[in-house]
Amino acid sequence: MRTLAGVDVGTTHVKVGFHDENGRCLAEVRRPTPRQLPALVAAVREGLAECAARTGHRPDAIGVTGMAETGVPLDAEGRPLTPLVWWTDPRGAEEASELARDAVTLFEVTGHRATAKTPLAKWLWLRRHEPAVLDRMRWWAGAPDAVANALTGALRTHETLAARTLAYDLGRHAYDPDLLALAGLTSEVLPPVAGAVEPVGRAVAGLDGVIPGTPVVIAGHDHMVGCWAAGVRRPGDAGDSLGTAEAVMVPAAAPPDARTGLALGITADPSLDGRHVVLVGGLSSSGALLDWLLDLLASGSDSGSGSGSGSASLSGTAAGDNPGAGSGLGSGSGSGFGSGSESDSSSGFGSRMRDRYAVLPHLLEGVRLPTGIVAEPYLRGRAAPAPDPRRRLTLAGLDADHGAGDLLAAAIEGTCLHTRWTLAELTAVAGTAVERLVVFGGQVRIPLWMRIKAAVSVPPVEVVRARDAVCAGAALVAGQAGGSLDDVPVLPHEAEPRDPALAAAYDAVYERFLEAARTTGTPGAAEDAG
Repeated sequence: MRTLAGVDVGTTHVKVGFHDENGRCLAEVRRPTPRQLPALVAAVREGLAECAARTGHRPDAIGVTGMAETGVPLDAEGRPLTPLVWWTDPRGAEEASELARDAVTLFEVTGHRATAKTPLAKWLWLRRHEPAVLDRMRWWAGAPDAVANALTGALRTHETLAARTLAYDLGRHAYDPDLLALAGLTSEVLPPVAGAVEPVGRAVAGLDGVIPGTPVVIAGHDHMVGCWAAGVRRPGDAGDSLGTAEAVMVPAAAPPDARTGLALGITADPSLDGRHVVLVGGLSSSGALLDWLLDLLASGSDSGSGSGSGSASLSGTAAGDNPGAGSGLGSGSGSGFGSGSESDSSSGFGSRMRDRYAVLPHLLEGVRLPTGIVAEPYLRGRAAPAPDPRRRLTLAGLDADHGAGDLLAAAIEGTCLHTRWTLAELTAVAGTAVERLVVFGGQVRIPLWMRIKAAVSVPPVEVVRARDAVCAGAALVAGQAGGSLDDVPVLPHEAEPRDPALAAAYDAVYERFLEAARTTGTPGAAEDAG
């Protein structure tokens, strides 16, 4: 039995896991995602060494996946010119607005709308404010690309990552020279595209726990890798990737009409094998919303659990400007990407969040469902399915009889109601009935979340119970290095029981949610999932 390594560079955590050929986790290491590339590479190397020490095995192949838009400019020697440029960084908003003046043509070429999160918007910002960075830049590397480059000395990317730059032509399967020219760039500064099972290189010497020459592949964008490993591979399936952000994904035969895609705030991405288009509707604050509320409630008393408790203090300091560890640029005060003032001191926040998640079962114990609170779960605006960058978190029906547990459960309800709405719109555009919704990600380990998800969802819900489906998926893809994606095993999943009475109650809540959510939704640029 071979041992396969997966590396997942996420917004909040970077995960390294060793898995068997069926995706069973043998060992896993997770660290808060650093802000600086050298620290990120060190975290991955340490994770590989630690997993090797725990298992007594060295990996036969390594697969790398992660968030798409976050990246870093490199000089001719491969050294970073700035800290990591995060997808949550608001700089580039003005440039994105300028790109949006020709939004229909842009969507027809790229399958995306212009937002500040995209690398093209960041490059335009750099060209305007810090041109010296682009002048010195030999390569732009997405976060997964940069990690694979550090492991192999070869810089490559996958189409599902390239497609998120806003400078990639989906129809031509190539970078668009006209879009790159807007920032004074050419395709020579972007990594060549490799297939998901095509080794980008071989592991260099000096990696503890890794045999030199071990094949390394870039498995693709984290959401797409998770979908593939979960068995969401063809029209008729739908995937729900849960993490700091959430993405609902529906494979389709063709991309949507540009005006429809823009009106709904959805994107069209290539599937992992390139055979289909995947329609994506994102929610930037899914797990991030729960993190934010836990941080807000941190100074409350331990008695604030369940309905009617009402005693949890709301006097804690809010982390509303940076929900979720690793979700922003950090505390640097410099105005530019190259200020170098951002630190890698996110471990303290990550430790605090782990402590709070430890008490989450206690806080949610005894909560009655539905909570009676209708939550619109938008911390940073809404993308799909009704773009509104000004939309913010609202709680209707909250009263003195509600406690901390109810507030947390209401946030979970809000994300699940939003997912139902998004899936309905994606299904209508795809023109194919969804037979099942396969859910994976960190939140599957929260029983109440899955109970609500199954009750709210229209199609039956299947849950992938893997410790980390994306990390396992990257490992399984790497296991087919040089072979076929069709041979990647599907991770085990199981049907989530649906409570008919609770489902009927949520149907009525959904109508109230839709009425509120549609009230002021206006088309416009907003952030989508990473």
